[in-house]
Amino acid sequence: MNTVLVLLGGSTGGPAAVKAFIDALPNKTLPVCFVLANHITQEFLPGLQSMLNEHPYISAEVVDGTKPIVPGKLYIAPINQKINFNPNGRIYLEEACWEAPFAPNISQMFSAVTSLEQFKKLAIIFSGMDDDGASSADILDENDVEIWCQTLETCVQASMPLNMMRTGKVIYKDSPEGLARQLCDYLESHHSLDQYA
Repeated sequence: MNTVLVLLGGSTGGPAAVKAFIDALPNKTLPVCFVLANHITQEFLPGLQSMLNEHPYISAEVVDGTKPIVPGKLYIAPINQKINFNPNGRIYLEEACWEAPFAPNISQMFSAVTSLEQFKKLAIIFSGMDDDGASSADILDENDVEIWCQTLETCVQASMPLNMMRTGKVIYKDSPEGLARQLCDYLESHHSLDQYA
């Protein structure tokens, strides 16, 4: 199968949850490119990148220019500048800010990815405050983008996944580690992972 684009969204408690998710993935290159939008302040971005860069087969970096959608990458959306996706399968910075009140704006990122018809896509909401992401549920569903969520009881702050669940569009819920296992099962069901070992 081609590279799967997995969009991750979080806020309060999100970094730790995403790290647990990434750490639970197998020690092999998966046919997945991750893009994370997490509500965080600018000064904490380097620490977030460093924390998510500990998996031996995943390279995390903050988007600072045009980036290819390729396996083994985890791109982190910047705070002060919006990212978008072009039809050629690349992530790029726009000369614009995210729509208030969220930076980065998860709903905006989720909605932008629907133009990438050549990629299979997933969207996962982790621990977080407020309702960012939920307003994109309909457009994700209309474009066959599966939506998964962290279970409420495993969240530091459950508002964000709860609001997404209330849309009725979430098809799978689990702990961060369970979401990692489900991703591997998803990939296995579409193509053998042996070729990526």
